[in-house]
Amino acid sequence: MVRIRYALLSIGLDALWRLRPHRRPNNTPYSLSTDRVQEEIATLRSLIQRFPFWQKGRALLAERSILVDDVATAYAEAQALRLLSARGSPSYATALTLLGKCYLKRGDGNSALSLLAEASTILPKDFRIREEEAAAQVLVGDKERALEILQGIPTTNLSAEGKAALQWLSMK
Repeated sequence: MVRIRYALLSIGLDALWRLRPHRRPNNTPYSLSTDRVQEEIATLRSLIQRFPFWQKGRALLAERSILVDDVATAYAEAQALRLLSARGSPSYATALTLLGKCYLKRGDGNSALSLLAEASTILPKDFRIREEEAAAQVLVGDKERALEILQGIPTTNLSAEGKAALQWLSMK
């Protein structure tokens, strides 16, 4: 852990600033330019090359890869994170969620649903997982279950996409 901190400090505070979570006060992500995301991906790749067991870095790389529609990289990093994590741990649930997002991007709702359901049992209060599970339900055609999941999440905790999906599902 000390070596990772040292490496992060050695790449400079600017790189640390670029890797911070980009969130607005209402918990919706800022839109990042593709160039900036590509810079973050390059930084994360170099750090993971030096520290292959860095779980948080693999999760960040998978998230950023999903943002630029690089599903293959996201899938590989999520699988690596799953293998590095203890079964039932929060990082294992993060890996399952990232794998579920990859399957959603590919259009495989059933696979995404099984992974997200398992992640939801590990972290039942994580509303982001529940939102992704609702998206998978819509993809497989169960809009009633998706509406039920989204209605179970307090609206203050829904992302902008979740609120739009809830409104769309409520109109039908």
